[in-house]
Amino acid sequence: MTKRRDDKSSTEDPSERSDRLFSDEMVDRLKSALIFGEPIPTLPKSTRFQKGQSGNPKGRPKKTSSFPFHPRVEPLPIQELILKEAERGVTIREGDSVSVIPANQAVIRALQNTALKGNPHAQRTWILLYAPIEREKAIEIKAENEFWEAYQEQCRQEIKEAESKGAAPPKHLPHPDDIIVRYGKPPLFSGPTNEAELKDMEERIKLMDAFIMQNAVNERCALPGNTETGLRCAEAATIFVALLNWTLPKRLQLSDADLITRLMYFQNIPKRTLLKLTRAAWSAAGLHVPRGKIFPGLEIARAVVEGIKGVNEAEEN
Repeated sequence: MTKRRDDKSSTEDPSERSDRLFSDEMVDRLKSALIFGEPIPTLPKSTRFQKGQSGNPKGRPKKTSSFPFHPRVEPLPIQELILKEAERGVTIREGDSVSVIPANQAVIRALQNTALKGNPHAQRTWILLYAPIEREKAIEIKAENEFWEAYQEQCRQEIKEAESKGAAPPKHLPHPDDIIVRYGKPPLFSGPTNEAELKDMEERIKLMDAFIMQNAVNERCALPGNTETGLRCAEAATIFVALLNWTLPKRLQLSDADLITRLMYFQNIPKRTLLKLTRAAWSAAGLHVPRGKIFPGLEIARAVVEGIKGVNEAEEN
């Protein structure tokens, strides 16, 4: 038996024998121990794990990606077809209305309608699709609200420090008081968030100041036989003041008491001074208005109000 092993081993590559875990002698001793009940020999130290040496020197094999498509510079033709069909417009009818929506949106809507009709499989599929999206969105909203809360606290601290030193408060965009944090919903911004929006707000403030002065001009400069027209134009100017005041952030809006105080001030200053200030206010707002002109007409103000109502109703629908 040993001779046959020796003969076989003589034909093997020496490098293969060196890679064996046990030598031929150790294999024979193990067999004798198993067959004849002899004591199992102790394994030599050369076959044991060495201290400080890894038992898997090549390391753990890398995992293969589970992504179904390998990244490519150009999409595969089948991918292009799928995307094209998913974005293709399809006509759907809901009641008396007909609309065209992407095919993927139509599929989702059909699944939702089937679930609403009580189909348990569609209901389960819809919940499985919607639940993780809702959870991810809630996490994003929470992180966003926490960010803006920290921003508010930091800005208010900087404003407080500037006021304590008697310095002008720093300009923040957005202003901390213009941020409305709503738990469970994204934050709202009632004021400007960038330089362009800030400039637009400043222009509206200039217009509002000019209309406040124009209100007094309309009442004081109307001809004796045209008093009713002056009062109607004063009413129209007041409407524009209210509309412009409504578009400003709450921290800059004029209260009713503040508005009445300003109107009374311009109604009691000298007429010449009023005309001079009013013309300067319109120039600052970028408009050339002749001195002492009585406007706007009440019909114009009402048309503007109706237009704003129409826009708000369209946004709600």
